[in-house]
Amino acid sequence: MLTLFFVPEITNADHIEVSGEEAHHALKVLRIAKGEEILLSDGKGSWVRAKVSDLGKRTFEVTVLERGTSTTSKPKLTVLQGIPKSDRVKEAIEMMTEAGVDEIVAWNAERSISRWQDKSQEKWESGALAAAKQARRFFIPKISNVEKLPDYIASVTGSFALIVLHEGASVPLSKIVTPSMADLDEIILVIGPEGGITPHELEVLEQGGARTAKMGEIVFRSAHAGGAALSAISALIGKW
Repeated sequence: MLTLFFVPEITNADHIEVSGEEAHHALKVLRIAKGEEILLSDGKGSWVRAKVSDLGKRTFEVTVLERGTSTTSKPKLTVLQGIPKSDRVKEAIEMMTEAGVDEIVAWNAERSISRWQDKSQEKWESGALAAAKQARRFFIPKISNVEKLPDYIASVTGSFALIVLHEGASVPLSKIVTPSMADLDEIILVIGPEGGITPHELEVLEQGGARTAKMGEIVFRSAHAGGAALSAISALIGKW
């Protein structure tokens, strides 16, 4: 399988120069060779298959062999993720990205131990980019953050389903997610932090139209629940 690198833009030119951190990683870590085939993407769906044609000290150039555009499919898959412990953020993003998440909304839940910091956006976006490369995704998940649940719910437009994963729920996820949800604009999963979702937060979510669902009899880590639930939903609505 070809290695994927991200660049700011996929132009219509026959030759593309790669610079910055991606070039450094390719040249110094992966030690790509002249003539090697790779994939380039802008992280927004556009991609090319290309052959390395020239190697510099800090940049390299490729010759385009094939190009295309990958489109996102409905419904958009969003996870409102209660901010997990800092050492769990990376694996949470990795699992959700591999499972097809389109947007991760970092949520400063009442019981979140870690909080959204000045450098959090950069850290989470870096994690999403690395995970997308590993998963060979041409779309990098969008990263955003929210503090107030009512404001977030009010900002959602179009047709959507709001599903809260909660260990106290009585209805399994497979009874809530149906094939007809494939026609929605968005499915939003809500996952609490390690300490769980508070009764007040649950009330706010339910007032916003949320339904609570359980994932079997076991309890997932906050960092793992998103990836597992996204996988189940993709299968239930026919994405997989």
